[in-house]
Amino acid sequence: MKHKSRIGYYLCALILISAFAGQSYFLFQFNTHPCEDAYITYRFAKNFAEGIGPVFNKNELVEGYSNFLWMAGIAGAYRLGFDMIGFSRFVCWLANTLTFLLVWYIPYRFFAARGFSSLAAPVLYTLFFPLHYMAATGLETAVYTFLIVLCVQVILWAQHRPMPFAAACFIFTLIALCRPEGILLFAFYAGYLLFGRLVKGEALRPYLLGIGLFIILYGLFILWRWSYYHAPVPNTYYAKGTFPLLIRFGLGMFTLRGFFTRYPFLAFFLFMLWKTGKLSTERGRLAPILCFLAAILCFSICFSGFDWVPFFRYILPAVPLIIMFCAIICSQLWDRILPTQTMISRVRWGCITAGCFMLATEQFYADLMLNIRLKQIDDFAYYNQRAFAEWLKKEIGPGPVLCVGDVGRMAYYSEAHILDILGLTNRDFAMLKKQLSAPELTLPLCAISFARYKDHERSLLLTMQPEYVMLYNARVKVASTYFGSSAGIAEHEDFKNRYEFLGSFNIVPKVSSQSFPEPYYFTPLLDLSSGLLAWIYDGWGYDIYVRKDYPGKRFKLALYPDDRIKEITVITP
Repeated sequence: MKHKSRIGYYLCALILISAFAGQSYFLFQFNTHPCEDAYITYRFAKNFAEGIGPVFNKNELVEGYSNFLWMAGIAGAYRLGFDMIGFSRFVCWLANTLTFLLVWYIPYRFFAARGFSSLAAPVLYTLFFPLHYMAATGLETAVYTFLIVLCVQVILWAQHRPMPFAAACFIFTLIALCRPEGILLFAFYAGYLLFGRLVKGEALRPYLLGIGLFIILYGLFILWRWSYYHAPVPNTYYAKGTFPLLIRFGLGMFTLRGFFTRYPFLAFFLFMLWKTGKLSTERGRLAPILCFLAAILCFSICFSGFDWVPFFRYILPAVPLIIMFCAIICSQLWDRILPTQTMISRVRWGCITAGCFMLATEQFYADLMLNIRLKQIDDFAYYNQRAFAEWLKKEIGPGPVLCVGDVGRMAYYSEAHILDILGLTNRDFAMLKKQLSAPELTLPLCAISFARYKDHERSLLLTMQPEYVMLYNARVKVASTYFGSSAGIAEHEDFKNRYEFLGSFNIVPKVSSQSFPEPYYFTPLLDLSSGLLAWIYDGWGYDIYVRKDYPGKRFKLALYPDDRIKEITVITP
């Protein structure tokens, strides 16, 4: 690189680092509340640190989290005196920053990305807003993503050396402990190594030490899980992976299409492979990137499908891998192919490349505007959830059982005994979903029905007889009833005979509410990137009931004009 070009490169790198740092600082100052799901982990971690065990309710051995390494790390920090929320957000920020640096370094070190083309990966990473948004939520997603990219780095560094590959397999273990589906990454890469041995006669011996290490370490964890929870996988997998494979696959493909529709520039970069032809790099160097991509997308499509969290949470760990692959294609296009092409060809491809970066910039702005909207909605939700939960802690106490579907902030701040009607932290409802949650389909396929499941859900709820019940009152676009909904339960006589209605409040404001945010970015519509908001009609909240024969407190709620909780008044002692 010439002296002037080097100065320009360093100047661009400095601007890029400053932009990344400024963006990270802004988002952490702006998004002050961790995600709802993060509070589930906080409650498990708090109980673990205080000696109760990694449980949600005392003496209920249910693995209602799916991030053991993350939960244990937060528990350790809490035991040492750190604030759980602050610690989790700091580690997420650190993981996101390290991922940014690795995404920059890997194409440079292992794929000969030089000059200004080496900036493609960090620029795309900086412009991909959801990665930085998720780093502020307190979820394990940023740490999980960092471990995946770090594993790619260590595999590429290890090459065929046994001890360095054993280090990579140790990271594989951390990935599998951070998220249970992380074992798929090891399985896909091990399958690639086995394929090379069987089909091409490539040596497998250098990898046996690492493979054995992973099997031993992860096997010990599985034995512990089985001995403690008496289940091979987290309870969340029974609660979430309940739809038939065909329906999950359809939802997964629908979500993946929504992802690439919102971020088409990634697809455009991948299409540049047509111009570059075969990449001038060893097949083995691309193997970890492609194997990990396949594993993540396979899980996202075939298992997770839809997720309520905004910005495609289960696809996000694949994004740094996609970005690196796009950067490798872009680098080879500009460093190897286009220098030999005509001026017209270089101008044409220069316009295409610039257009992709302009699309990424425009989408960054669109996501930022959506974040502002989500922040206003989340502030509303946080206020009402915490206000009600702290009142429960003060007035009701931990004695009565509260049945509710949102077991994050509500459970964390109330410290109540929770019966999780969605089944994430309750084995009975999880097993019910596993057995009966397949929806009834009608043709043409414009809606689904959970009528059969709701009958059994209501029956189980009446059998367990919690003192207080909070049922969802939102209307979902694809079904008249759903898991934990008031519809399908509250209108039946057996429930009316057992429970009386106390009141209701929302955690997502109605469109007519003063708390509903302005339609930023020129449109009031929300697409799949907004998560749950894309699937509901108008507002989301709880209808609250109390068991009629329970002698405890009744109460009523008063709301401000903007639908925030004003006060909660006890009616009878």
